[in-house]
Amino acid sequence: MIAAHSPAPTDLDELLSPAWLTSALGKRFPGLVVGEATVVERLETLATKVRFTVTYAETAGHDVTHALCVKGYFSEAGAAWASLGSREARFYADLAPELPIQVPTALHTGIDPSNHHGVVIMEDLVAKGATFLTALSPYGPDQVAATLELLASLHASHWNDADLQSAAWLAPTFAGYANVMPDEDLDVLLDGPRGAGIPTEVRQARRLKSGLAALARRQARGPSCLVHADAHAGNLYESADGRPGLIDWQIYQFAQWSIDVAYHVAAVLDPSDRERTERDLLCHYLERLVAAGVEAPRVDDAWDDYRASLVYGYYLWAITRKVDEAITLEFNRRLGTAVTAHESLDLCQQA
Repeated sequence: MIAAHSPAPTDLDELLSPAWLTSALGKRFPGLVVGEATVVERLETLATKVRFTVTYAETAGHDVTHALCVKGYFSEAGAAWASLGSREARFYADLAPELPIQVPTALHTGIDPSNHHGVVIMEDLVAKGATFLTALSPYGPDQVAATLELLASLHASHWNDADLQSAAWLAPTFAGYANVMPDEDLDVLLDGPRGAGIPTEVRQARRLKSGLAALARRQARGPSCLVHADAHAGNLYESADGRPGLIDWQIYQFAQWSIDVAYHVAAVLDPSDRERTERDLLCHYLERLVAAGVEAPRVDDAWDDYRASLVYGYYLWAITRKVDEAITLEFNRRLGTAVTAHESLDLCQQA
């Protein structure tokens, strides 16, 4: 078992100390004693991700990997976002063990009760031969089909699950994203380089926020399931055998399947590839739902939900300010082009 609410240090040196690691890993592997930890690589975004190796003074008969990775919010810039770590820690403790999809194996999760800083210690996937994609990794329709199979398995695992649907901590949150930025600030962003090629009527803050609120009302009709909610290529990896897996479980929620599918397809494919393949890819996703035992939506209804849900991904990247500009501009181009082509803002408003 993973201790979901064990204390989580805010100091990285403390976390990597043999004493703390022995205490943390010992909850899952009694008798384990860490001798030394050595940092292999450190990556800083909002979160801090550190790959490290450990030697064990005592394994107590446990077969434990020496290659580990910790994710937390240890930098000054990341401290304000520490609560995202608690949400991710809760995912790995409470949800991940039951899911039929490929995600990193967590060995320890911890949440600091004073500031809700969450950390996850997991196996180092790089050491196991996995390849992490970037947000702009080349991605083709065949890869999308494989990822949609992954998403169908995730969604089917808790399709209309009454227990998760009633859990307050999993309630849909995306409608609230409209409150993170005033209209005038968003209009400035959308009037800049990220608005290139997108019609003026699509890149208006007030209209875009209205569309997001309308999408939330539309989706309240169901069906609902557990969604990742940020499934662009940068949050995917491929294991040594080529199978896709999902990382960065920070904004998952219990919402409609279509925000995952529409966002993923439109974010990873160039618009010309999306236009040529998106309906067939949607049908493939629906077939995988049926194969998993779900009574899938009718194709025409699913198509309308897919088209409307493109607003979610576009809004997410319209408000993004802390990501490399090349990524932000490309996602605004891809997602904004899809919203324009499908008249998504108008469709959201329809009953």
